[in-house]
Amino acid sequence: MSDNSQKYFSKIVKIEISKDKMKAFLLVQKPDSKQAASITAQDINSIIDEEGVKFGINGEIIQKIIDEKLWGKRFLMAEGKNHIPGEDAKLEFSFPTEKSLKPKIGKDGHVDYKAIEVVHSVEKDTVLVRKTPVKLGTNGMDVLGNEIPPMDSIDIELQPGQGTYRDKKDSLILRAATNGVVSYNLNNHTVEVHQVYVIQDSVDFSTGNVDVKCSVEIKGDVKEGFYVRTPYDIEVKGVVEDANISCKGNLKVHAGISGEGISIINVGGDIHTGYIYNQTLKCDGSVYVKSIIRNANVESNDEIVVTGARGVIMGGHITATNKISAEFIGNTNYIPTVIEVGVNSNLKEDFLLKEAEKIALEKEMDEYKQRSSLIEKKSLKEAKDIRLDSFKKKWKEYSEQLERLKKETAELKKVYHDSADPFVSVIKTIYPGTLIKIKHATFKVTNELSHVMFRLVDDEINYSNLI
Repeated sequence: MSDNSQKYFSKIVKIEISKDKMKAFLLVQKPDSKQAASITAQDINSIIDEEGVKFGINGEIIQKIIDEKLWGKRFLMAEGKNHIPGEDAKLEFSFPTEKSLKPKIGKDGHVDYKAIEVVHSVEKDTVLVRKTPVKLGTNGMDVLGNEIPPMDSIDIELQPGQGTYRDKKDSLILRAATNGVVSYNLNNHTVEVHQVYVIQDSVDFSTGNVDVKCSVEIKGDVKEGFYVRTPYDIEVKGVVEDANISCKGNLKVHAGISGEGISIINVGGDIHTGYIYNQTLKCDGSVYVKSIIRNANVESNDEIVVTGARGVIMGGHITATNKISAEFIGNTNYIPTVIEVGVNSNLKEDFLLKEAEKIALEKEMDEYKQRSSLIEKKSLKEAKDIRLDSFKKKWKEYSEQLERLKKETAELKKVYHDSADPFVSVIKTIYPGTLIKIKHATFKVTNELSHVMFRLVDDEINYSNLI
């Protein structure tokens, strides 16, 4: 193409580029009659090249303009390619990462202000976090041939913290290495599982009920109506106030335990506390109290010992498998106090139910016997025979039930009373009003006794002086 032709086409071929350089428009003015017949796509492309348009050129549009003589019309002639953005790395948590003080609302609309999610506990090997890796974007290009890079995608380095580990088969998965309370640090993206959950103050409306899979340390109290549950140990620096406690480990309450006899404390290990007032405790281990057990129901599958120099058991029902010991039992007002040893407290409920069922059946059979006697005396012979036949069938049925109950009770009794040498030890004084039970035997204290030990001798309770 000659210089004159070039200058001519530069006048009639107009290229317009958008501000963002992503589009280029072409407008070809009507050429004069001489040039109209000779104009080619190459002529237009040379002008386009001079304007710097290099990418996304639509050759079909250019050819169409020439073929159909679409002069004076504006066409989109070239279009850039947008970049494809990448995707940031993502962490998918299997536990809530933010503490919530919102109370739980039941299906019936009841609001439980004690059920709030302040902590979350997990079991060993639980999946804690799944990471979706960062996805890089692809470059775009404008019509001038300039690359348009995407914004940098943000990666997150998932940090395994204390009590966690990476899955051996998938390094993008983080699991719990132990049972415990899980926490997440947003600043460094570290997940940790702690084997001890420390509550800096009391268990109350600020914490809600506590149900975790690790040991619990409470630096304040456990307030009335709340509960603490864990398969491990619990330590309370203050008081347990008519609250429900359940743990399979040991319970240590520095101050003491008090209540209204409504709540239950259930412990798999030992209990150590300062005092027990008006509370129900069930313990698979031993119970050690510094000062007093008063008006409480305490059951232990080992021993119950009040350790203090003025330690006293006063009122209530105290049961242990092997031993009960205190400085004083009862008081000068002869407050009723039941001291029971030689029984397995875990079987107590079953044993008493069997005994009650047996007694009820024996009573029912006795009533049938009396009714039978009246039939013998008053009924006519024909009616008598019919009624006596019915009685005999019922009597046989009851007899079979009673025999079965006697066998079951006898078998249960062997385990229930499975303690080699249970005893009650009184270091100073035991007062009238106290009832001593050792296995199946009972002894009622009618006089003040000092420095004595109660044991079972030839199926009777005897007492002797402490050495």
